[in-house]
Amino acid sequence: MAGSCLSESDKERCRYHLGYLETDMAPSIQFGIPRPLQTVFLLEQAIQRLVTSEFVCARVRRILDCLDTIEQKLKSALCMLGVESLGDLKLHPLAQKNGMLVTDSLEREYVRWANRLSDVLGVPKYAYSQRFRRQGPGGSIPVSHS
Repeated sequence: MAGSCLSESDKERCRYHLGYLETDMAPSIQFGIPRPLQTVFLLEQAIQRLVTSEFVCARVRRILDCLDTIEQKLKSALCMLGVESLGDLKLHPLAQKNGMLVTDSLEREYVRWANRLSDVLGVPKYAYSQRFRRQGPGGSIPVSHS
């Protein structure tokens, strides 16, 4: 038995947390070139075909709630981005300890939960979302020598 057990609000939260655009096609054109939206139909179909089960729906909502909570914690953490002291300008203690601020850890946790949502729905995160782009220099591409 298939059909969407999610409310319209939950569906919107799925789109948002997986990085999909929330516009129609016209505003999705940039520099005269249509932005690629090739995977959005996969998300929409997955949402509509989600197994109607109290356990599945509850799991999706719990993941969405977790993503909402992490996003709120990111917003709350803005006040922690300052400096420890002005004399000899010391950065936030967490940044000096391991090179990461609390926001970096929250962003990493956000991606972890978005991956779980992606797995449950069986859809990719939106590849062009800044939220999921790899941060920092360099990249890793496996190369085989034959």
